[in-house]
Parts: sequence; structure tokens; C-alpha cells
Amino acid sequence: MPRFTLALLLAACTASPAAADLVPIAIDGWFDDWAAVAPLSTDPAGDDGATGIDFGRLWAANDQDWLFLGFETGADVQPDEQQDIRLYLDTDLNAATGFAYGGIGAELVWNLGQRSGTFYRGGATAIDHPDIGLQVGPTVSSTRFELALRRDAVPANGQVLFPGGSVRFILRDGASGGDVAGPATYSFAAGSEPVPSLDLGRADPGHLRLAAWNVQNDGLFAGGSAETAQGRLLQVMDPDVLVVCEVWDHSAAEVAAVIEQHLPSGPGQEWHAVMRDGGNVVCSRLPILQSWRITPTYRNTAVLLDLGPGADTDLLLVASHWRCCTADADRQNEADAVVAFLRDAKTAGGTITLPAGTPMVMAGDLNLVGWQQQLQTLLSGDIQDEGTYGPDAAVDWDGGAFTPVVSRHPDQRSAYTWFATYSSFYPGMLDWILYTDSALTLRNHYVLETRTMTAATLAASGLQAYDTTDASDHAARVADFSLGSPLSAVPGPAPAGAWARLLPNAPNPFNPSTHLRFALEGEGTVSLAVYDARGRLVRDLGARAYPAGEHTVAWDGRDASGRGAATGVYYARMVTTGGAGTVTATQAMTLLE
Repeated sequence: MPRFTLALLLAACTASPAAADLVPIAIDGWFDDWAAVAPLSTDPAGDDGATGIDFGRLWAANDQDWLFLGFETGADVQPDEQQDIRLYLDTDLNAATGFAYGGIGAELVWNLGQRSGTFYRGGATAIDHPDIGLQVGPTVSSTRFELALRRDAVPANGQVLFPGGSVRFILRDGASGGDVAGPATYSFAAGSEPVPSLDLGRADPGHLRLAAWNVQNDGLFAGGSAETAQGRLLQVMDPDVLVVCEVWDHSAAEVAAVIEQHLPSGPGQEWHAVMRDGGNVVCSRLPILQSWRITPTYRNTAVLLDLGPGADTDLLLVASHWRCCTADADRQNEADAVVAFLRDAKTAGGTITLPAGTPMVMAGDLNLVGWQQQLQTLLSGDIQDEGTYGPDAAVDWDGGAFTPVVSRHPDQRSAYTWFATYSSFYPGMLDWILYTDSALTLRNHYVLETRTMTAATLAASGLQAYDTTDASDHAARVADFSLGSPLSAVPGPAPAGAWARLLPNAPNPFNPSTHLRFALEGEGTVSLAVYDARGRLVRDLGARAYPAGEHTVAWDGRDASGRGAATGVYYARMVTTGGAGTVTATQAMTLLE
């Protein structure tokens, strides 16, 4: 369950630099990867002003490319407007240079709520967020935030942002009587934490691939360089089901024809398509059994997809494109309406009645840029307007939450799906995929953002660096699923006397890494994976052939996105095939902070 009470950045005076940790942070609005970072300091509680902003714990970390800052605000605030939080960053530890405030000389003063800043080196120069590579998470309101700034940034006048090995900073609520946290000092850790490149293909051809893509104002019909880029991107996505947002002036059949041009159907295949809400088109290689418009005034369409004779269930998909920008009331109505529709679908009678355990997915551009309550309604089923939409209802069949897919770029620890260099708004995670994890297991997933890909990934995928921006102003979300309860993915122990044995990992408990150990009495191919306590895949460690004997494979305590796993119980799963048959086994292991 995601945590949206946020905590991150400055406070209380420190005379000497804090010990530095080389910790790669994914700027995605989730904070599990900060668990390995001790707070720099904690600002005293109860010194907030009229805004209610009361800074708490402050964090800092870095990798070879980024400085990461984290802070708690006490009050629920938006990251990009309706507040006056200012960051004063002294990057040369010289109080006599830069903008003088609070006993430091700040080379960078950044106003988060105004989305603007000034760089004080070689003069005072107004700068924009792309000048410093600024990323902020989450995109919705929160009580905790994380920031990233590029260490190689040259904001203005040919002057670098970070000339030395330490920084000092202050956070200030600029409202009258507002809280101030800091100064806090941080020294960069040396070393390198390469970003593991994600495989853009399916791990198993049997996995169901879903993609969601806002194509920007009927962009599928723009022709020229946009069409060329879209074709390359669609070849990589290769979806079974594609949610297309912003189709204003074309029909579902016209969209299906364009997709067919880029992804021609094979024997016995065709692209099915439906548009019920005047904006979203669902294109599917799977037959569309039924479709509904969830609300008459909003862009939310539900479709029931036939998963084929090999499956004992259908799949319900909600395709959405919610209202943008400051339309929080509209987005809340949309969130309430979707939860109400899914509650109805799980209950006998009404518009639709699904068999228990039917997998459900929601995908599209949700424009979650305002208050977090809209997201919380989706996750927890907490309907705000119960007079109109009825009582609260947990979305998943097991009484749990809708599970968000938290993806990153293939070659960068960033989660944003929209980034416009011409806009003052920060890169944001506007496009979402959520699913019922009692009925689906998440497999490979990523944000198809080409601007942050390495040359090797681009070449291997047949992509160009600016395909994302040539094709649209949004990057596509891609997620692969397998059917069935994820708990069934974690098998029991190997039978006694089996020719392949999964041994206890060492060390155990562990932090941050451990070694998975196994023994073979003959040659075999061993596949290893790590699952969490609910049976969800955390990390696929791959498969390879091994000779007889004892072997070890390291797990670094990170998931497929490179984020550190949280404290808890995990399961090592081994599947071994060879001349003596197939052996499957599980071993519990504990990760402690």
C-alpha cells in the first residue's frame, strides 16, 4: 500500500557535514528507497505558521548523477502551486557568495510553489526547472516530498551548480510567520550506482501486455515525423490491449486502422476497437464483449475483454482520461464514479455483474496533479460524494486496494510520463495503470520514455532519442500481467529427496543484500525469483544452466526498477528443470533495516 504522508529535507542546525550515503533514489512519489537513508536532521514540531506547514525530517542522498533531497511538510500541500516553499541551496559552502539568507550564501534559490528560481553565480539569473534537471515527487499533494537535481547542471553564465563535494541548504515557508528548517549540510558520497536497463520485451509470450498512451490532440493522425516515431514506439510496445487518450475527431475504427498499419494482424487476428466517451479508444487484439460509458459527462469507459479459451475468466478494463489542471472537483467526481461502477460490477444486479475474482485494470491519463484525495479514492475506495455515488467500497476482491503500477524509465530512475521543457510545471506522473492484485500478477513494466534511454537501448530497440516527443507530449505506460492470484506464484517446498534443493539464503536476516543458495545432483537449468509476502513478484533473477554442485546467486535487495525493498519477509523461488524432472521450491528470508 503506498504511503502518501510524505517526509523529506532540511531542519535543525548542524555544524559538520552529515555522513554521505550513495543511494540511488527513484523519483516516483513512493519512499521505500529512502528507508536506507538516515535523516539529516529533524525540525522541531509546533513552529508552523498560518499555512500549517511544519517541516519535520530532512534527508539527502546522491548517486553519480543526482542530488536527492527529501522533506516532510506536516500539512498536505501541492508540490507545484498554492504554497510558498523555498529552497536555499549553498553549493560552495561560502556564506559570502550567493544570496544571503539564514547564515548561508545560496547559489540557488528555488520557489516550489511558483515553479521558478534564481541562480547566483556570475550574476543573478532567472532559471527554469530544466536548467537544473529538477524533478519532484509525488505529482499530487502530500505531506512528504522528494526532489532530484542534476549534479552536472550548468544553469547559467557557464557556471556549474555543484562545484564542490558538499552542499548546505535551508527550507522556508515564505508565508508570513512560516516555518524555517535548516541549515543542514551534506557531503556527496563517491562511487557509482549504474541504473539497470529494463528489458522492453515480454518475459513470457503468454503474458498479457497492456499499454496506455495519450497521443496529444489526435496525434495518431498527424502524419510526418509524428507518425514515423509512433510506428517505432508501437513496435516496441506491441500491446495486446492499448488505451489511446485524446482521440477527438476520429472514430474507433479509424484508430484501429492506424494501429493495424503499424502492427499488422497475423492469421486469425484483428484489432477490435471501441469509443464510448468521445476521447478514449480501447484497441484490443482480444474480442470486446461489452462496453459501458461510466458517466455521461466524463471520459471513463469500461470494456469487458474475452481472454480466450485458455482462460477461465474475462477481464474488465476501465479506460480513463480525467480533467486536467485545477479541476480537482471534476477529478473527484470521476474517481467516485469509477469506484461506484466497480462496486456495482462486484455486486449482483445493477449495470454489470462480474463473477468473483474477475481481474480488473484501470489505465489512462488520470491528470493527477492536484489534491491526493482523488488517488486515495481509487486506492482505498473512499468515495467522497456518497450522496451521489453511494457507499465506500474496496476495489479488489480480497477487500484490499487497487494496486498502482509504479514504473520507471528503462535507463533512468524517474517515473514521470509527461515532461515539457517549455512549461513551468515539473515533469509529472500523469498516466497510470492500476490493477487488482488478487487476480493478476504484475510482470515486466516501464515508462517508454526515449529521451532518457542509453544509446545501446535505443539501438537495440530500433528507437530514436526524440521519438517520445515527436510522437506525443506523453510517454506511454506499458505493463505485462499474468492471470491468477499472485499468491499462487509462490510454490511450496521441494519434496524430500528431490535432486535439486533450495538452501537457506545467507546471511539471513540481511540488509541490504543476500545470497540465494541451491544444490543440484545433476546438470539443470535454474530459474530464481524473489516475491514479497503477498506473492507479488519483486525481482526476476533470471535463468541459466548449472552443473551439479552447490551454487549461489546474489540478490541486492532491490526490485526490478532498482528501488530498495522495504523491511519484511520475502520468498526466494527456484524452478529447476533437467533430466531428472522439474523441481520447484521456496525459501523464506527476512530483510531488516
